[in-house]
Amino acid sequence: MNFLEKALFSTGSIKVAKANSPFWYTSGTIGPYFINTHFLFGNEKEANLLLSFINDNKDNNKSFIPQITERVISFYNSNSLFKKNIDDFFSIISSIPQFNECDFISGGERRDWFFSPIIAHLSNKKLLYIYKDLSIYSVDKQVFDINNSLVCHICDLITQASSHKRAWIPAINNIKGKLYFNASIIDRDEGGRGYLEHSGINNFSAVIIDNDFLERVKSNNLIDDNQLKLIKQFKMDPIKYGKNFLINNPDFLKISLQDILTKSKAERCVRENPYNIDFSKLL
Repeated sequence: MNFLEKALFSTGSIKVAKANSPFWYTSGTIGPYFINTHFLFGNEKEANLLLSFINDNKDNNKSFIPQITERVISFYNSNSLFKKNIDDFFSIISSIPQFNECDFISGGERRDWFFSPIIAHLSNKKLLYIYKDLSIYSVDKQVFDINNSLVCHICDLITQASSHKRAWIPAINNIKGKLYFNASIIDRDEGGRGYLEHSGINNFSAVIIDNDFLERVKSNNLIDDNQLKLIKQFKMDPIKYGKNFLINNPDFLKISLQDILTKSKAERCVRENPYNIDFSKLL
């Protein structure tokens, strides 16, 4: 395993559940692992501090964007772990021709902003902050037209590329740009890469959560045999994995519905029923 792969576990960026305690996702589904890529920002505490700053200040565009840019660059210069992860990531993407052809670096609200400012700084490219409402800002102004320039989007994580489809690609199109290259820290290997390539976007991911990666993780004793088996089952068929677990462990759902930390996600599961379960037999 390389430094970045190990750092994903040492910082808690990737957490793997015990066999009887899968994680609840915001979607109301469950799974055996959880990814918080932004924890690579030194550690969970530092990452949460920056995320809180983003949440509290992002709507004040004029003051916020210079501040977040300065904070990320300053932290890169002071935190050796974050610097090492970024340097390794940048050394690879800076050798890719499509990256070098781009004039702009973009990042989407919110967690992409942990990484896009420093990549723009290191590559001496212009930086674009994309908001969920599709508005785009540079460090000093709102951006409306980049005259058909090529853009590299830096993101923390690709799952199914739904954010790209809903927001990042249309936002770049709206300012007469072309999202030409995408670079992510992690690819969950759940279809997003295929969508980007089909859309004509060149793509690079530093870590892909595929079977080869999982076997390396197991050989380094970061997960056990049972955890490896459950992750593979989940990746093969997430719906089947979740349905079988809930049916075979009815108390898990009952407890989740009573726990303040999981209640809303468990209620969404019952309400939207992604697993097509007869919950009247479980509750």
